[in-house]
Amino acid sequence: MVFKKRRIFDLRQVQAQQMATNTAGQRRSDLIHNQPHNSFLPNDRFRQIGEWFSENMRNYCQTTSLHGFSYITRQDISRHERYFWLVVVILAIITSIVLVVVSWYWSQETLTVTVIESSHFPTWNIPFPAVTICNFNKISRIKALAMLDQMQLPVGVNKSELHNLFNLTLLPVDNLISNSSLLIYDRILSLNNLTLTGLSQQLSPDCIEMISSCIWKGINTRCDSLFQRIDTMEGQCCTFNYFGGITNNFPEKIAYQIPKRPYRVTGCGYPTGLSVLLNPMVADYYGTFFSGYGFRLLLHDAYNFPDENSETKVVTSTRESFVRINPESTYATNDIRRMDLSLRNCLFGSERSIHGLRRYSFINCMFECRVRMTFNLCGCLPPYVYNNGSYKVCGILETNCMIQSKRLFSHALANLNFSLSIVRETDSFPCGCLPDCQSNHYVSESTMGRLDMSYFANRPSYSNATDGILLHVFYSDLMSTRYRTDIFQNWLSALASFGGLLGLIMGFSIVTAFEFLYFLTFRPIFNYINRD
Repeated sequence: MVFKKRRIFDLRQVQAQQMATNTAGQRRSDLIHNQPHNSFLPNDRFRQIGEWFSENMRNYCQTTSLHGFSYITRQDISRHERYFWLVVVILAIITSIVLVVVSWYWSQETLTVTVIESSHFPTWNIPFPAVTICNFNKISRIKALAMLDQMQLPVGVNKSELHNLFNLTLLPVDNLISNSSLLIYDRILSLNNLTLTGLSQQLSPDCIEMISSCIWKGINTRCDSLFQRIDTMEGQCCTFNYFGGITNNFPEKIAYQIPKRPYRVTGCGYPTGLSVLLNPMVADYYGTFFSGYGFRLLLHDAYNFPDENSETKVVTSTRESFVRINPESTYATNDIRRMDLSLRNCLFGSERSIHGLRRYSFINCMFECRVRMTFNLCGCLPPYVYNNGSYKVCGILETNCMIQSKRLFSHALANLNFSLSIVRETDSFPCGCLPDCQSNHYVSESTMGRLDMSYFANRPSYSNATDGILLHVFYSDLMSTRYRTDIFQNWLSALASFGGLLGLIMGFSIVTAFEFLYFLTFRPIFNYINRD
């Protein structure tokens, strides 16, 4: 078999090609020198820049790992296929940009988010709630009858007006009092050197006397070292573990023993919580809004003023009540604290001061808002509000105004007493009160049964507790739910979100971005350095 010889290298052919190249180069050089310099330079510069950019983009498309770019410059496929891949790549770029912009818009629209961090958060890390006990009876019968005999009456005024004056301390919310009657009541108080506030304090039953026995964490404790008297919208009440006020009402002899922070418990079940024996003093009932004998129980944060926002339970006479508490805690991260106030829309307890209260909270702020509205309406503060002496306390002549302002405290948004559609369109929080960044919420449930009075038969001090109430307040579990308020996206999560979108659609990464910069900057520089 004969093979045809194939010439590998032909020197004459190579020399002929070099001569043809030199001749073409000489003609191009002569043509350039013969043309006018001004007419050639701008066009040639733009042409060189275009060729340089096209060459680098071609090299980038051939070497990059981005999806679809290599098909745009491949020579082994048809022109129509290259155009098809060019359209696909352009659509992918547009889609990626749109999704990144939408993701950024959502992150700016929802700057913070609250999630469940743990459902097994130890309850001993959450302060025990404040327990405020208010008797259904607002006026002591014994004190009222004693004052009826002692108080002097102006000429032409009978004792029936005095009875009406006593009932006025309840501040009814239904009917207003005639001005003539208010003038008579004012004459009676002036004749006896009394004010409406002083009359209310003298007629209110002593809540400490209604608490017969106290057990805290399984240890018998003096009730006056656990409970203090406070003035609330319900009248004078006794509260346990309350630290919301600037001052306290404990006796001076034991005030130094009171802790500076709220109590905590390290266990669950009623032996580890608060147990009190209450005496409603049925025979002392004179004025009440309830058709029964017992107490109203308010469970709230230790720094919050007890009002209608508190968890409310009712305990009645001859009953043993168990109130189980399931606490929930919410805290904010340091990223939230560093955010601007206009962005996070919440406040920490030390970021704003409240009149008469130690710490800021949304509930305290709304209470202060309603008090401020009352002051603007009546020119005085109600008797149940802390007063440092710089504000006038409402008297008997401002009773009608206080009755009208008391209705504000039954409205959820105070001054926003409008339809739901209007309230929904409200942009800002009422009275500038922002929600709490950190808070404790106490969800409770209660059960009760008939109290076995034979339990107190051998205890002489409880012999008069025939209408008594045995109350237990405790944590129901060792674990609780903890929520975390955090920013919706930080720089790391934003990078992961944007990188995931770009990587899913285009295969984009930090290296591919550097490749693009490399082909447009570093590579031309290296080519210029290495041109020889």
